[in-house]
Amino acid sequence: MKDVLDYYKILGVSPDSDAESIKHAYRDLAKIWHPDYNKDAAATDMFQQISTAYDVLSDELSRLQYDILSLVYEQKNYPDIESMTAFQDDGDGVRIRVLNLFSVRSWFTGYKISQHHEISKESSAFGKTAKNAALNWLCGWWHPKAFLQNLKAIKNNLKHPLNESESKKVLLHNMIVYARDKQPAPSVKCGLQASLMFSGEDKALIDKFINLQNLKVSAPKAWKTTSLKAGQLIVPAMAAVAVMFSGADKYMNLSESELWNIFASKKEINYYQEVNFGQGESVDDVVVGKIVSVPVNKSDSSQLYHLTKDSQIMYGPSSDFDVIKTLPAQTTVRLTGYTPDNVWARIMIDNGEIGFVYFADIKQGIGKAIPFGSAITE
Repeated sequence: MKDVLDYYKILGVSPDSDAESIKHAYRDLAKIWHPDYNKDAAATDMFQQISTAYDVLSDELSRLQYDILSLVYEQKNYPDIESMTAFQDDGDGVRIRVLNLFSVRSWFTGYKISQHHEISKESSAFGKTAKNAALNWLCGWWHPKAFLQNLKAIKNNLKHPLNESESKKVLLHNMIVYARDKQPAPSVKCGLQASLMFSGEDKALIDKFINLQNLKVSAPKAWKTTSLKAGQLIVPAMAAVAVMFSGADKYMNLSESELWNIFASKKEINYYQEVNFGQGESVDDVVVGKIVSVPVNKSDSSQLYHLTKDSQIMYGPSSDFDVIKTLPAQTTVRLTGYTPDNVWARIMIDNGEIGFVYFADIKQGIGKAIPFGSAITE
């Protein structure tokens, strides 16, 4: 059993210790480190650590939550349980998994290979994987070496269409969030799905949490990945044939979204973004135009906002775009623009990348402290 925040280590007990052993360990350490009796400079900090560890491990539910989240989180990204929000796909955070999407994008002078994970319901998973596969073949074969990389991407997507470790994380995360919010049915459904991915003591922890909900629901069905694997072969083949028979040269200068719209027979999206930094201009060709720009003055704190929940930052103002990255709640960002309907906000993140997030998911003001060297402030 993992002890990611070292709570058991701090108290000097093992993860399988009973409640009485934890209580005795705390009392013994408190006598040693209480600042009223120990004048060592480190006493106050040590006593706070001991007290925090005991507060979590002395309560059955909080200890169980800690043990379960330790299965899927590391110390660097361990969440604050009270501020956790559910991972969701189209408003449904129960029947979800995390897709593995390997992408290849190329041009005559080079190419780029990337991997990203995307939360999805089973009903929408095929469309997302098929779109990624089509774009690999529409945008990923212009460089000679990229063709071979496409084959590797197909192999990886075929072999691992779902990311099991990330799927475990979103299901256990949501199980605890729903239980905290007094929603036992979705909590149990998430837990039952997650339980199928574990064994031994880890599975026993999840089953114990499920039993605490005191609710019976029907057993979940396993996700079928056959269609996800088929999409890696069928869709790229159709896209390649379409390009060959319609003349490849006219597609060479199109953006990947324009290529996808042609392939999927969707309305064309025109790309253009201009961000004024006060000393020159920076142009990014991955974001839809018709954005109301906010001048970027890095000394202006009024345009600093923070995420109200864990949020996916998109390349464009639509959930159909690829995800740049997922940022945790309270991350501070800079507003650089917004769509006229105020649905999407264009933001800058610490590394200088610009993307889009739902306007409803940000709030004016600084959240977590801004890291040293961040691009969003001077």
